[in-house]
Amino acid sequence: MRKLVFVTRNMKAGGAERVIAQLANIFCAGGIETVIATLDSEEVFYKLDERIRLIAIGRQSGSAYVDKYKRYRELRKYIISEKPDLVLAMPEEIGIFVIPALLGTGIPVVVSERNNPYVMPWKKETRLMRKLFYPFAAGFIFQTKQAAGFFSKKIQSRGIVLPNPLDLSRIPEPYKGERRRVVVGAGRLDRQKNFPLLIKAFAQFYKDYPDYTLTIYGEGTLREELEALAASLLPKDAYRLPGNTTELLERIKDAAMFVLSSDYEGMPNVVIEAMAAGLPVIATDCPAGGPAELIDNGENGLLVPVGDVDKLCLAMQRVAADEALAEKIGHNAIDIKKRLDSKVIAEQWREYLEQCCGT
Repeated sequence: MRKLVFVTRNMKAGGAERVIAQLANIFCAGGIETVIATLDSEEVFYKLDERIRLIAIGRQSGSAYVDKYKRYRELRKYIISEKPDLVLAMPEEIGIFVIPALLGTGIPVVVSERNNPYVMPWKKETRLMRKLFYPFAAGFIFQTKQAAGFFSKKIQSRGIVLPNPLDLSRIPEPYKGERRRVVVGAGRLDRQKNFPLLIKAFAQFYKDYPDYTLTIYGEGTLREELEALAASLLPKDAYRLPGNTTELLERIKDAAMFVLSSDYEGMPNVVIEAMAAGLPVIATDCPAGGPAELIDNGENGLLVPVGDVDKLCLAMQRVAADEALAEKIGHNAIDIKKRLDSKVIAEQWREYLEQCCGT
C-alpha cells in the first residue's frame, strides 16, 4: 500500500480522531503516503507528522442536504485526483456516504465502525443507506465482537475485529503516592456519555465522602444542562467542568478514580488511556461491549450496569474505602499497554488494509 486517504468529519477532539492521528503518524513514518480528508474544518486537535497532508472540503452550500451532496461530490473529485490505493473512512456515519460517493471509481473503501451499530447512526434514512451500500465496501473494521455480531454473516466475513492502538509515548508513568480525592470523567458532553448519571451518583457518594470533588473534562451541547444539574445537587466547590485539554492524562494521573458513565460505546480510548496510566477505573458495562473487553471486573477495573445510579455510587464508595482494591485494579490496569501497543496494533491494521486493496 503506497498511498492511503483517511476520510472523516474533522480532526477535533474525539476517539475516532485520535485513532486516525495515531495510525496516520505510524503509517506515514513507515513510508505510506498519507492524506487526511475532512468534510468540515481544518482545525486539528492532535499532533500530526508534518508530512501528512490535511485536506478540508468545507461547507459548500447553505442548505444542509445540498451541502452534503456537494461535499461528497467534491470529495469524489479529490479522491479520484489522488488515486490512492485505499480509502479508510471513519466513523461509520461518514463511511456510509463515502461508499456511494466513490462507486465506479475502482478505489476500495474500508469502513471503521466506531460505535454501537444497534444504536448508531440515529437517522432511519442513514441506517437504510448503510443496509444498501455496505455490501459495496471492500472491508470493515469493528472494535468489538459484539459490534461485528450486529451485521450479516456476509458482512462479517469481509470484516475484522481490531482494537484501538495505544500511543505509549503519551502515557505518563504511573503515579506513586497518595492520590488526590478527585473523581474524573471525560468525553463529549452529549447524551451518549450520560454524565447526568455520573453527577447523580457522585452526589450520593459525596454525602459520605465530602472531601472528594468531581471533574468532568470535555465540551458539547449539554454543558449548560450538566452545569445546572450539578449546581442543583452539589456545592459550587464540589465540581468542575473545565472543558477540553490536550494534557488530560497529566491532569488526571493522580486522581482517585476515573469513571465512564456511557449508555453505549465502541471501545473507549479514554478508558484505555486511563487504565494505561494506572488509574482505578469504573465503567458501565455498556454495549457494544468495549469496556467489558478491556476490564476484567474486580481485577483491573470495575464494571457497573448501564444507567444504575446506586450501583455506580457503590463502586465509587468501594474504590474510596478500600485502598488495597484501588491499588490492585490500578496496578493491574497498566497491563493494557502490552495488549494495545500502537506499533503492534497499527501493523495489524496495515496488514488488513493491504488485504483489502490487494497489495
